[in-house]
Amino acid sequence: MKRKPLTLTTLMVLGVSSLSLAAEISSVIPESRYVSVQVGATPVQLNLLESIISIHIPKQLETIGEALAYLLHPYGLRLLNTEEALPEQALLLSLALPDPHRTLDPITLLDALKLLGGESFEVTINPVTRIVSYALKKDYKQFVSEAEIKQAVKNWTQKKETVSHYGPVNKGESLSGIVTVSGLKGMTLDQRMVQVFQANPNAFLNNMNALKKGVMLNLTLQNPTTLSTSSASRIVDKHHRLWLEKR
Repeated sequence: MKRKPLTLTTLMVLGVSSLSLAAEISSVIPESRYVSVQVGATPVQLNLLESIISIHIPKQLETIGEALAYLLHPYGLRLLNTEEALPEQALLLSLALPDPHRTLDPITLLDALKLLGGESFEVTINPVTRIVSYALKKDYKQFVSEAEIKQAVKNWTQKKETVSHYGPVNKGESLSGIVTVSGLKGMTLDQRMVQVFQANPNAFLNNMNALKKGVMLNLTLQNPTTLSTSSASRIVDKHHRLWLEKR
């Protein structure tokens, strides 16, 4: 039997269940004679979509698709690839990000996803793969033609393929987040991070986790076969270990 991703109604039920589960697995234990501490997972840890976020989408991210990728990355979520998604999803992703939606503060992650989808799109989250997708609601399909959908797919695909620079980098932005937004181009996250790091040596303080504020990054695609996935992972792990040692 084919399993369906979660709709918003199902997510609301799971949200209530997560709250109950958090109460069940958390407990109070004594830390000392006079002090007790609450241990266990929090409701937000059990239900990432209920995370309260405060975020400003950088001005260099121009489309809703880029904004969604930027928003989802810290929570281990990602957008469904254009090749696998309903073609109509590209209609949303290729739209310009409205200025009032550039600052989201405070709002739950789920409400932010609904907000960026607007009234015409329904968001769906696969609970296993943590993949987010959008579908055009039935009542709104009359407003777009097949030709417009095909053009949107083409525009969004070209947009993802032509990103060659990013910046200036804002405070708090990370290399992993930036390369995720710009597209992995068929590579692993570690391969793409190492490529961008090596192409921009002056943008970092000797470590890929120490990205300078205000710099411009060259994201020009290079040949992925020059660095194996295992080699890239070892480099990323080494940088992370050294970065932790210096904190």
